[in-house]
Amino acid sequence: MVSQRRVRLIAIAVAAILVMMFYYSGEASKIQNQKFYRSTLAAMRAKEEAKHTDSKGGTHLEGAQKPGAGSKVIVDDVERPAVPAAKAANSKGDEVEEISIAGRTKMTVPKAKGGQVDGGEKTKENGEEKETPEELDAKTELNDILKRAPVIIFSKSYCPHSKRAKDILLSHYDISPAPFVVELDHHPIGPALQQLLRETTGRGTVPNVMVNGKSIGGGDDMAALDQSDELASKLRQMGGKWLSSAVRKTSS
Repeated sequence: MVSQRRVRLIAIAVAAILVMMFYYSGEASKIQNQKFYRSTLAAMRAKEEAKHTDSKGGTHLEGAQKPGAGSKVIVDDVERPAVPAAKAANSKGDEVEEISIAGRTKMTVPKAKGGQVDGGEKTKENGEEKETPEELDAKTELNDILKRAPVIIFSKSYCPHSKRAKDILLSHYDISPAPFVVELDHHPIGPALQQLLRETTGRGTVPNVMVNGKSIGGGDDMAALDQSDELASKLRQMGGKWLSSAVRKTSS
């Protein structure tokens, strides 16, 4: 039989164990209720979730270099522009429309966006901005000019590059009908015409040589085409039936 002494020792040990269990469970409860403990545990869980997301193919850009203009990022395995689509679209230019020029060809012209009429903003008609009288006059005048001849030289009387282009086209080539020269510095609405040419042809400087309503370049371009003996063929090609057999080089 177990002696009474051994029974008392066992009882004391069991009681001590129970006291220790209650003590430590109470301390653990206090720790878990502390704000610092809860916030630390939440941060650890959030970090684990972030790692779990990255391991599944998510994009983690923290600390990475920001993408530059025109670059792309990959999100959910889809390549997307780094610049918003609206900005990317605007970087390519304004909305455009086509107008008929001289009954022979069409030119692409930016739609009217802003401007002023008689010191005020443009008016709107049917929700669309109306063109200024100056813009309408320039379009009408350009249409009339392009009817004068298949080859038009927009020039300025004092410009040496314009003089060079006129010398090549008027002195070194026999073109029928002869090129029509417009001196923008002498024209009543020269600045408005030059602005319209900038918008329609992309060339805002002079000279601006146009064949059948399309720009083929300036003074340097005419010189390069002349030196390579390509100018006559280019004029015939772009002039169509109006210049198909009416261009020849007379001197070098």
